[in-house]
Amino acid sequence: MRRFFALSAVAALATVSFASDADIRAELEALKKEIKALKEAQAKIKIKSLKRQISEIKAKTGGDNLKWNVDFRTAYDVIGYKTINGNSSWNRILTNRLWLGMAYAPKDNIVFKGLLSYYKAYGQMTNTFGAGFNYFDWIVNETPNPNGELRVKEAYWLYFGDSFLGADIPWTASFGRRPATDGLLASYREDQNPKSPLGHIINTEFDGASFKFDLEKVTDISGMYFKLCMGRGMTNANVRYAGIKPGFVYGANAPLVVGGTGGAEYTEVPDYDATDLFGFIFVPYDDGQYSVHTTAFKAWSLPGLRLLSQTPTVDTNGDGVPDSVPAQFVQTGHLYGAAISFLAQGIGDGINDTLDDTNAFISFAWSKTNPDEYAMLGSFDKKTGSSVYLGANWPCMLISDARLGVEYNHGSKYWRSFTYAEDTLAGSKLAARGDAYEVWLTKELIGKTLTAQIRYTYINYKYTGSQGFFGDGGAPIEVDSAYGRAIDALDKAQDLRFYIRYRY
Repeated sequence: MRRFFALSAVAALATVSFASDADIRAELEALKKEIKALKEAQAKIKIKSLKRQISEIKAKTGGDNLKWNVDFRTAYDVIGYKTINGNSSWNRILTNRLWLGMAYAPKDNIVFKGLLSYYKAYGQMTNTFGAGFNYFDWIVNETPNPNGELRVKEAYWLYFGDSFLGADIPWTASFGRRPATDGLLASYREDQNPKSPLGHIINTEFDGASFKFDLEKVTDISGMYFKLCMGRGMTNANVRYAGIKPGFVYGANAPLVVGGTGGAEYTEVPDYDATDLFGFIFVPYDDGQYSVHTTAFKAWSLPGLRLLSQTPTVDTNGDGVPDSVPAQFVQTGHLYGAAISFLAQGIGDGINDTLDDTNAFISFAWSKTNPDEYAMLGSFDKKTGSSVYLGANWPCMLISDARLGVEYNHGSKYWRSFTYAEDTLAGSKLAARGDAYEVWLTKELIGKTLTAQIRYTYINYKYTGSQGFFGDGGAPIEVDSAYGRAIDALDKAQDLRFYIRYRY
């Protein structure tokens, strides 16, 4: 009987014990739910608090959420020219260039970027007569200006899409003043991240749009993308009050002027069309080390000088060198261009540290004129030109935190590039009809915040017109020829540059 009571007591205690565990588990689960609810409520409170704080900050800053950066460069250039007859001229120029960058991303999928530019020679420039082309829209921020105005170099918005028309294709769209200078390859010598175009054939400011489609996911090919690019380099419109002319007497018998008193503003300029460019960039492969880059475009209604006479109107020295030739600024025709570039960012795999950090490239470019009403590059026939661009740069083994680079390019007789904004004061080496050689050394003084560079550029011209536009002013005349000597054509150009640059 005692054993029965004992067993009954043990069973009762066990039942109570199991019941207590179940209750405790239930209480723990309820407590976990309460803690989770408290955390969610606390998170909501924090988000509301943060939103309130952001609103207060916006109110205090007037809604200014732009992030600014500074790029300030002081450069000293020694520039030399030599003509085919042995005449030479040298000059030394000090310049300041200030870039004020700005960016703002109100949402995860859209961003605004801008860049203000100030570029000026030290002091007042002596000869500012005819400086109008200093302010030409393609080069206005890459040429030291007499008055040192602060101008808009870039201003555009960029939209990011996760998929395109339901396909797994990330894409972007952008409109505005394009980041169209210092593109890939040319970016190395400029010591900065590459911007949109291939620097071999396009290095020119313009306004336009781009649409990029990343094809890596749908093709399973590393780094593949396709990008449509379009721009406008000249708008065929009168400015406001364009018909008002100094010294002109307006009366009852005077014709009604277009613009100004006529009320017809921004009408088309007679005999002018808009200068437009349309093309694409296609990268068929890029694994982060080896890559291939291609581009092709067409540009319409390009400007240039049309010579109204082949003989000089004035020859004061009697040596056959024209002091002036009558010319007219017209639209000449259209241009096709293309380039393909092969790039290695690191050579081999673990051969040595220097090769691992060496960049090397080879690029080939092609151009073809299509004259319309007027001659292009001095000819009514379609002319084809070509260019080769080679380069390499690597860590300097004698100087710490420094890179050494060498570059070479060759342009043919009718080669024509869009590299008017190239920042070499002696002239665009990539536009040269002849051979150009360059060596540079960039040194970090205080990391990337303060850097210095010394660069030497040497250009040996074979034909004239390298720096011209698309009309008769860009006609190629053999430098070492009877006519080349008669006009004392430019034979050699040099630019030795040293700069100190602050970036933050």
